[in-house]
Amino acid sequence: MFTKKSRNIYKAGSLCEFAKAFFIGGIDVENVVKHALLKEVEQLMEQYIGGLKEIFLDEKIVGVYIYGSIALGAFHAETSDVDFVTVISDPVNEAEKQQLVELHKKLSGSTLGKRMDGMYIPLADLGKYNDEMNEYVYCADGKANIGHWDINAVTWWTLKNQGITVIGKEAEDLSFQIRWDDVVNTMKYNVEQYWSGKAKQPYLFFIEEWVESAVVTMGRILYTLDHKTIVSKDRGLQYLLEHSSEEWGPLLKEVERIRQNPKEKRMLSRWRRADMTKRFLLHLIETCRGKWTIQ
Repeated sequence: MFTKKSRNIYKAGSLCEFAKAFFIGGIDVENVVKHALLKEVEQLMEQYIGGLKEIFLDEKIVGVYIYGSIALGAFHAETSDVDFVTVISDPVNEAEKQQLVELHKKLSGSTLGKRMDGMYIPLADLGKYNDEMNEYVYCADGKANIGHWDINAVTWWTLKNQGITVIGKEAEDLSFQIRWDDVVNTMKYNVEQYWSGKAKQPYLFFIEEWVESAVVTMGRILYTLDHKTIVSKDRGLQYLLEHSSEEWGPLLKEVERIRQNPKEKRMLSRWRRADMTKRFLLHLIETCRGKWTIQ
């Protein structure tokens, strides 16, 4: 595993002192976020935290955490989502829900605000899966709703091990445990059910987004199985570029073009690209199957 570093992004002598000062109004919201975040994300978080403070009683906010591409150091301002988890002491009530809807409506006035994806999870539900939880407030594409969102072992492992603490208790100190075996089982389900199913629908791979998604996701899964950590889409693609045979080079370079220079001319015809994507996907599925038993 990698060596964990402190991911708290605030200027404070101690987290407890900071939290106390913040909640009683002793720290100005505008000065909360350090420059560790990109300026656009920093500004969004300042607005978000200020809005939360107007909705929840001080003691109800256990913490706010960023995970996903931002925490993995692979944020793309033009395309990446702002993935967050806000942990609260007890479930959101109806009045608070309506206020959260309005808060996210306001935040979605900005480009990044429209790309906020996250959940409001009661403290008692940390580490649980959707079938074990009551409905909760979540935010998808900048819009708040109630129901169930994208929670699995990867979500919890990433939050616990790689999450950025915005306010509150350090992510790594949150009171839940997640086993690496659960992460592997999630990856296995993703490969055996989801991507195996997509491989039987090759017409999907005439669409650029599906080509990119299939390749970079499988690259991330392969890296995870080999190194026991979660990485970004960029690192997953780089891993395939470094370790795949020359046969797949044209496809991988094409996916690199899609991600980095989408307006440039295609390197492969749509027919060849679709065929190579299907074959490469099947190859990677078999490669992953060879690793389940050694995890």
